[in-house]
Amino acid sequence: MENENIKKTLQELKNYYGAEREKLPGIDELIREPVDREIVTDFWKLSNAEIEREMYNRMSILDADADCLPSGPIPSHRFLLGKPIVFIKKIMRRLTNPYSSMLLQKQNQLNRELVTFQLLTFLKFRHLEKRIRKMEEKMAAFPDTRQTKPEIEERTAQKQ
Repeated sequence: MENENIKKTLQELKNYYGAEREKLPGIDELIREPVDREIVTDFWKLSNAEIEREMYNRMSILDADADCLPSGPIPSHRFLLGKPIVFIKKIMRRLTNPYSSMLLQKQNQLNRELVTFQLLTFLKFRHLEKRIRKMEEKMAAFPDTRQTKPEIEERTAQKQ
């Protein structure tokens, strides 16, 4: 009975601190300015919620970058020569647009398919994780019927 209370208390603490961790702002909000260098993340040390958030962020980046055709305004940091350079770049973009569209169309299609596949993989992992949790809950309800590892290996060997 005491063991069950300890497990319940630990689970409540995990849930509480997991929710608190989710409320924490990102590094950009903490230092109040954008980070100008890449922060290397040790993925092995992340919690499940952090991994999911990281996967979601990466999927958003992949989705945004799936189209490899140039778009948006053309910037220039030069003071005097900036406007003529931007004007020439706009002309060059319009002239080369049909050719680059033809070349990059297949790459864009591949990028979209890969992003979609990655999203489906992410969703599949979520569904499998839920199923595993449900199975673990069912197994916990029947502790006497749990099989030991040698029993499972023996059954697997007999089926083969």
